[in-house]
Amino acid sequence: MRAMLSPLLSCLPLKRGVTSLWLVTLASTAATLSGCASPAKEHFYQLSFAAPISTAEVAAHAAYDVQIDNVRIPEAINRPQLVVQQTATEALVRDDQRWIAPIDEQMRQALQANLQAQLPHAWVSEHPQGNMSTTRYRISIDVRDLRTTLASEVSMDVVWVIADANKHPLRRQQRRISVPLKDSDYRSIAPAISAGLQNASLMMANDVRLLAETPQHQ
Repeated sequence: MRAMLSPLLSCLPLKRGVTSLWLVTLASTAATLSGCASPAKEHFYQLSFAAPISTAEVAAHAAYDVQIDNVRIPEAINRPQLVVQQTATEALVRDDQRWIAPIDEQMRQALQANLQAQLPHAWVSEHPQGNMSTTRYRISIDVRDLRTTLASEVSMDVVWVIADANKHPLRRQQRRISVPLKDSDYRSIAPAISAGLQNASLMMANDVRLLAETPQHQ
């Protein structure tokens, strides 16, 4: 510490016996300032989704299966940190604002829970129920773009393909979904993404219901 302060002391007109006092004062100030540079506190977020229902009851009375084959999201946002848009071509990765679990897993969980709540007569899962006589629909979901602009909106392009048990496509949809953000609070991002996924789930559920009402394709 004295070596660091020597250039400063050489410029000061200190009298004999005062140097030690100045050293103690300056060292204390330097230690205080270095303590101010502590790491920022991390904040963690998770998506919300429909409350789970009794899977045993659904399995016993399911009229058809809905199998979620995959949920893909852009690699640019598939990271622990929240990513927000600064401009059309610049994004900011916030190390102190993080997802509590991988965002792709959270999005799959949210979509599956939402679809199960919206399709009470279906068995919705990553795996079929096991009854081969049950009509089965397979859904592939691709979130091709997800952008968060603070004090503006969360927007996402969602594409889904519904196929039959043999993977023959039955219906394709692409929707641009936007949810407003009223302020620059990072805590508003997870609820907005959750709301966007809820809207996407509603549209997927409507497609499945339409197909189930006209089962001649099976």
